[in-house]
Amino acid sequence: MIRPFLAILIGFVLLAAGDSELVAEFRRYYGKDKSPVQRREAVLNLADENSLEATQVLLEVFEDDEYLVRRAAIDVVGDYRDEVSARWLLDEVLLDRKRSRNKELVACTAEALGGMQHTFASDALVDLLGHRDLGVRLGALAGLGSLGGSKVVSPIVALATDPGTEDAVVIACLNALGQIGDGSGGEPAVLVALQHSSKQVRLKAVASVEELHLKAGVRPLIMIMGDDPDPRVSEDAYEVLRAITLRKFEDDMDRWLAWWDRNEKSFEMPDLEKVAAALKTIAEEGTRYNAGAKSFENIQTKSDNIIFVIDVSNSMSEPFGDPERLKRSGREYKSLQRLEIVKEELINTIQTLSESTNFNVVAYATGVDVWKKKAARASILNRNNAARWVEGLRPRGGAAASFRERMGHASGVSDEGRTNTYLALMTAFGEDVDQRKPNAFVTKITDPVDTIFFLTDGEPTVGKTVDMVEIREEVARVNAFRGVQIHVIYVGAFGGKDFKQLADQNGGVFISIGG
Repeated sequence: MIRPFLAILIGFVLLAAGDSELVAEFRRYYGKDKSPVQRREAVLNLADENSLEATQVLLEVFEDDEYLVRRAAIDVVGDYRDEVSARWLLDEVLLDRKRSRNKELVACTAEALGGMQHTFASDALVDLLGHRDLGVRLGALAGLGSLGGSKVVSPIVALATDPGTEDAVVIACLNALGQIGDGSGGEPAVLVALQHSSKQVRLKAVASVEELHLKAGVRPLIMIMGDDPDPRVSEDAYEVLRAITLRKFEDDMDRWLAWWDRNEKSFEMPDLEKVAAALKTIAEEGTRYNAGAKSFENIQTKSDNIIFVIDVSNSMSEPFGDPERLKRSGREYKSLQRLEIVKEELINTIQTLSESTNFNVVAYATGVDVWKKKAARASILNRNNAARWVEGLRPRGGAAASFRERMGHASGVSDEGRTNTYLALMTAFGEDVDQRKPNAFVTKITDPVDTIFFLTDGEPTVGKTVDMVEIREEVARVNAFRGVQIHVIYVGAFGGKDFKQLADQNGGVFISIGG
């Protein structure tokens, strides 16, 4: 029920103003007869409205079948600052007996309401942390992270440190604490999470030590680097240690401990700008460890769960554009064709994988082919079989395409030779791209893959979406509780900015080797 004073106020506002011309046009335009891209664009057109009528019409979009459309509506409403709109959302959805039964609507509203930055919403969002629906709790945490304030830190920490809290919720708690930026308040949750049984939780906790600038996290990170049972976690701990201490002792736990024992009391955390610069340097180095690592195109990892995703679109048939660079590298290849060079490098990498590694290979153009239905152990027979499979890959789509054809503006390339970046990434994550209404939050993690090597030579030209902003948003959705690192090797002759952002946003390294 709407509170009486608010109902009077809302009625007065509506009588005085009515729908704006833009909102009225949105009501006429928005519908299931429009494509998801069109619906999303229409939602984004309301970004500057900041009004009750715009909030009301966008509330309906929170139930759209397409996640990217819902995501746009949440972001737009979350950027509004109109207090009447925020109170209407609170009363009409979160406090209304009928609408509050719609779990997805409540989850989306909670996140948007937190973004609106009105502190009167904090109590209602905190109350949702005890909701029986997982999606609602995750939406409330996303909202609290945006809302911020010291008042909400304690309940988030209590939830994160409760032994019965689901892994995804613990990760969401750490995400919220990182957004709020209260290091001293969030420290207990991070320290407990560093010892969590879930690899995904530990990966997030390691990142949280850097995000919250926690000196108390240094010693636990040293121990994780040396003792964690999962090499990806130890790898991340090493990188964060280097960034927050500005020291480089390789992955030598004894040396790190000896240094910390001598310096812990006097050590002062470097300022955030220096940490950011250190992280940038580490990412640009490409090489992560001196020994015991797997390497593909100069990017090294200790991960034991890897997927290689290789572009075999039509343009991969073109010759490598900088043969002088190849000469300087000291490597000799049987062919200068882009795909042939990539295949040689990948086969060399596969043959050096240790038996403890689980891996798979995805080749993509318009569609995708996978070596195995799921990742396989890198036994000598599997390595040999994968190498033969890679050797058999050929560029799709016939003769080399012109620039306009590669960009999808002409019909000279057969349909099978275009670049479906969205499908390739979702396949690597094990996601069903045909799912009609994916959840706003991905919570069921069955695939152990934690590292993706993604090789491409250009922007997407076909697929459910070819907009790299939308593709990165979808990756963010499915990777929210997985901690998968995405390394990008870009072999295009120009560009690559979008793919650098993809790597940066997912903890990976971006390397452009020219095309």
